[in-house]
Amino acid sequence: MKDNKGRDQELFGRLNGFLPDNYSGPVFPIGTHLTNEIDISGLPEGEWVARGVYRMEREIPYGRQYGHRALLDPSSSGELLSFWGGTRRSVYLDLETTGLSGAKGAYAFLIGLGFNTESSFKVVQLFMAGPAWEKNWLWSLESELPGGDYGLVTFNGRAFDLPLLRIRYRLAKSAPGWDGRPHMDLLMLARHFYSGRLPSCSLSSIEQRVLGVHRSGEDVQGREIPGLYTSYLSTSDAAPLQGVFYHNTLDVISMAALQTHIGRLAEMRGTTGKDMIRCGDLWEQAKERDKANAAWSRALDFRGSESEANAKLAEYAKAEGNLGKARELYKRMN
Repeated sequence: MKDNKGRDQELFGRLNGFLPDNYSGPVFPIGTHLTNEIDISGLPEGEWVARGVYRMEREIPYGRQYGHRALLDPSSSGELLSFWGGTRRSVYLDLETTGLSGAKGAYAFLIGLGFNTESSFKVVQLFMAGPAWEKNWLWSLESELPGGDYGLVTFNGRAFDLPLLRIRYRLAKSAPGWDGRPHMDLLMLARHFYSGRLPSCSLSSIEQRVLGVHRSGEDVQGREIPGLYTSYLSTSDAAPLQGVFYHNTLDVISMAALQTHIGRLAEMRGTTGKDMIRCGDLWEQAKERDKANAAWSRALDFRGSESEANAKLAEYAKAEGNLGKARELYKRMN
């Protein structure tokens, strides 16, 4: 089965029989007696934090325009979406890999981590200079994670990013410290609101058609990324990877912007009747029937949504035992 990016998901499951047994210990770095630096040219501003691991950081102040709207602190939307794995304190995670299938030996070489701080959205990227330094890369990832309670936010991470990372941890004979944390996969929520309304629910489609984000020519297509990294390994010149770093940074920022947007839709602040109908459906999933009823009632204010909204409201009234009201609402559908 393939996901919306053409990634073959079921191949991850086929690896289980070939992997070492589960481990519960942390990752320990290797080569600590060596300097952290590797002779690599063309890297952007950053620092070597472990042998073969390069760290880059960028902060985007809240209020800066990002597409149609200003980038806002996503904390409150995470709390609002707690039923779907959202948390007030979140780590937004996105991988760039050497391929789209774990069964073909794909591994991650770049991770983008987003953090919702008080005044800005911070993006940290960890670049692995070569596969020999994967344990150091995993250790560096663990070092970036906050203490206390937090959750993970991904886009298609349930099918791709997190299973791939778990494989890499198991091969390193360790266990991820983030496993078991609350996890919100924004792809599921994006599909809830936009399936059938957009040609695709990929992050790039959501960016352009919903968030109003249009990337510069510096961006690279996801399918080009594995080849760019393979070329880098033979040249030790990271300059052609600038577009990959840019691509990953925007993926992380867009997740925060999308979470805020979905939170706005869940608060009944949508601008179409379909937004309100699907908002009601969302709260019905969470068994928040009063919120669902309120959203469907608001859908009546939008021309073209009255029949569907009355059908939803009629079913709600019927479930509440108010058969008279249900009959009246069914009549209004005609």
